[in-house]
Amino acid sequence: MTSTTDGAVPVKRRRDRAARELEILDAAERIFGERGYQGTSMDDVAAEVGVSKPLIYQYYGSKDGLFLACLSRLRAQLLDAVSDAVLGAADPEQAMYAGFLAWFTFLDDHPRAWAVLVDEGMLAAGPAAQAADEVRAEFVALIATMVRLNLPAGRPADEEEIQIVAQTVSGATERLAVWRTRNGGTPSAEKVATTLQQLLWQGLDSLRR
Repeated sequence: MTSTTDGAVPVKRRRDRAARELEILDAAERIFGERGYQGTSMDDVAAEVGVSKPLIYQYYGSKDGLFLACLSRLRAQLLDAVSDAVLGAADPEQAMYAGFLAWFTFLDDHPRAWAVLVDEGMLAAGPAAQAADEVRAEFVALIATMVRLNLPAGRPADEEEIQIVAQTVSGATERLAVWRTRNGGTPSAEKVATTLQQLLWQGLDSLRR
């Protein structure tokens, strides 16, 4: 008989649930990415994982809740990858390249992530669409922070100018991600990051001066 006071049973239950949630999120990310938000049902996810639909409702409450859990995990992973790459670069020029490379490499490593994260055609309205907008806003905010940090000492920060730059960079990376997805993942993440960095750095360097 297993003791209920030595902590073994609760720990096992937590481990079982954590492992099951990971399986559910992995399956949901794939299916949302392949079929879109509207085309995905809880029955699809339950069948993919081999669990009952009520169990998924017990964990996530609704399809919105499941989508938001997928989005939250992907958002954290993506922002961590890009932030770590930027902070680890030797100078602003390399930071830009490293950030772009991390973005495109992440999408290559998570082939369904693009649709789940920011594909506007996937969502209509509601909490899921709002959460996708928040992903975009966080990425724009990260770019804006990079621009501010790399202004020369004594140069006043023009917030409208900074937002124009951040929105432009965000839009460029999104369109390139769509293009590469439809083009079978080519050109390589390295080539896209290099070309985009070279193109944008000239303009940013002139703004810095």
